[in-house]
Order: sequence, then C-alpha cells, then structure tokens
Amino acid sequence: MSRMTTVLLALVLGCLLAAAPALAKEKKEKNIPDVTGVWKGTSDSVSMGKLGHGEPSDAPKFQHVAWTLTIDKQEGRTFFGSKVSARGKETVVGVVDGAKLFLADDDGVTVGKLTSKHRMLLIYMEAGKESKVASTTLFIREGGDKEETPAGAPAQ
Repeated sequence: MSRMTTVLLALVLGCLLAAAPALAKEKKEKNIPDVTGVWKGTSDSVSMGKLGHGEPSDAPKFQHVAWTLTIDKQEGRTFFGSKVSARGKETVVGVVDGAKLFLADDDGVTVGKLTSKHRMLLIYMEAGKESKVASTTLFIREGGDKEETPAGAPAQ
C-alpha cells in the first residue's frame, strides 16, 4: 500500500470516528418519547395546610383528586403545559430523559416514569410552611390504546 493510500485511509477513518458521537446522539434524539397530549388520572395523596387543589386541613389528611395534565408542546427533551383539577390550574414545565419524567409547577416538583406509550406514573412533592403534599398518580393518555395496568402501578 502506498504512503498516500495509507494517509487517505487514516483521514477517512479519523473522520468516521469523529462523526460517531454525533451520529449516536442523532439516533438517541430520535428515540425521545412523545409526551404531548391530554393525560388523565386520580391522585392518591396525603396532604395538609392551605391547599390549592384539595381540602385544606390542619393535620395530615388522605385525599384523592382528579387531574387533567395537558402537554401542549414538546421540543426535544423539554415540554410545557398545564395541570388542572376541579379547584385550580397550574402551568408545568418538564423534561423527559428516556422513560424518566421531571416536572415543576407553581409550588412543587414531580418525578416519574412512562410505564408504556400511553401511561405515566408521577409522584408529586410539595414541601412548604403553608402546605405539604405527597402524591402519586397514574395518568393515562386520552385516545391511547387500552392497556393492562402495569405491575406495581396502582389501578385507576
């Protein structure tokens, strides 16, 4: 093999190796789940204080609140929308990392995961002097396939 061929081969191989991370990122970006749409669920919560979405209470109280989570827009891993109960509405912003979800609203944070294409299990936490909430909600996307409840998830 001539020296020129060896140099040319090394340059081509170097370019391919340099492009590999960008190609891997592009493939990974295509696998980001679409979370847009209208999701509904009923929370299982324990809460106390001046609550925006539940009955106020001076002591911890178990409550169940019906929710509609609407994800209006998603760009890559980030998204925004609103969550609504019979008592109020809040704006939410969030990120998706694989099947993991992270959201922030007016006064608390939510972490969770997609358990299927049309189901997400979210855990909400609010810790303040005025109110405290710990809640879990299985959300099902409207128009999604009828699926069995995943193992370990509460039936709704």
